[in-house]
Amino acid sequence: MLRARGEVVVHHAEAAEALYREALETQPDNAEALNYVAMCELGRGDFDSAREHLEKAVQIDPEEANFRKNRGILQLALGQAQDAIDTFDQVIAMDPKDLSTPLHRAAALEQLGNAYDATAAYYRAIATAQAAFRWRTRDTTPPVLRPVVRHAIDYIQRHQQQIFLELMEPVRAQYGAAALARVEQGLDIYLKRAVATYPDPQQSCAFFYLPGLSAAPVLDAVRMPGMAALAAAGDTWLAELEAAAAQQAGEPYFRTHDLALLREQGVLDGDADARLTAWFLYRDGDREPAARQYLPRTLAAVESLPQRVEVENLGPNVYFAMLAPGTHVLPSRGLTNVRVNVEIPLRVDGRCVRGVAGHEETWRAGTGVAYDGSFAHELWNHGPGPCTALVLDAWHPELSAAERAALPLLFEGISRFHLAAGVEPPFGN
Repeated sequence: MLRARGEVVVHHAEAAEALYREALETQPDNAEALNYVAMCELGRGDFDSAREHLEKAVQIDPEEANFRKNRGILQLALGQAQDAIDTFDQVIAMDPKDLSTPLHRAAALEQLGNAYDATAAYYRAIATAQAAFRWRTRDTTPPVLRPVVRHAIDYIQRHQQQIFLELMEPVRAQYGAAALARVEQGLDIYLKRAVATYPDPQQSCAFFYLPGLSAAPVLDAVRMPGMAALAAAGDTWLAELEAAAAQQAGEPYFRTHDLALLREQGVLDGDADARLTAWFLYRDGDREPAARQYLPRTLAAVESLPQRVEVENLGPNVYFAMLAPGTHVLPSRGLTNVRVNVEIPLRVDGRCVRGVAGHEETWRAGTGVAYDGSFAHELWNHGPGPCTALVLDAWHPELSAAERAALPLLFEGISRFHLAAGVEPPFGN
């Protein structure tokens, strides 16, 4: 047996098989030998003999996950896809850390003709392995798995694009294919089929870049539908916030007011009492339960805005923000250039400045500030008092009606695909 294992190590399959067959002559119940011989037979297409040897190996040692996995591979070769899936599920339960079994299970889903589930399963298998620094290069991929991994990547590349394009078919039917040209270019960039060419090197999108939009760090808030009227009624929203704050305290925008931790995380800095407090109406597309009770007029106003960002797990985001004196919200970049951040200052007791890619906009009560979050942006309150604003998001004003209709379908579809694959989505949770 030691000699046979040595031949396996140096990839001398024929010599190893001969030694294992020799061992079976005196040890017919040697599960290791039965398994190896069976896999050699499978490689030659001798399915009957391979099945006989594998079934015996599993019967002798039912706790050995590798034997059971090989039985699933045999079932897959025989076209018994559902049986293979059942077997692979058993193996995953026995050895959840094994990286190759989910890959074979995805192949069984492909064999069943389930393109969506197969693509998601391949995606999860590849992502999980690469997160463990495996299957990233030829050298980090075992030779026996290289063809399977290559096929999985090719399959993902072929089908993922089609899955996402089909999501937008209703919009394409209504507006025509040409109306979605920029969105499809953005999809190619997201899928790494094309490279993003930013007109301004200061710009960068963590999730989705739509080519063709003006690369302007600061925009005119009046261009956002409904924002001028919202800003003009700032005293109304401030009065409602103050009444609500008397009944319900705001929450730390970054989940904590621990300044040392926030500095370590690179999100907030400033004086000892620096803090950013929020009263949420909407968070990542979900309406906060308390908003209707404590902030009904503001909620009704933002819900009546035309062209609202409505994307599951992404938007709208609407909240009142109170920036304590001496607070510095550190630079960050957003997910996409299709969404614009809007701030409507309601009370400015200090000197609050929004910085975007080197541009500075000073908060003035009743005058909106709009900026493209795909540029590095930061916020200071230079004191001496707190500053309060209504903050919300809006679609970029240069988006067409077709693009505003297509992007939510695409973004939500991308998020659902990630969840189906068991991989963290690019936004939300």
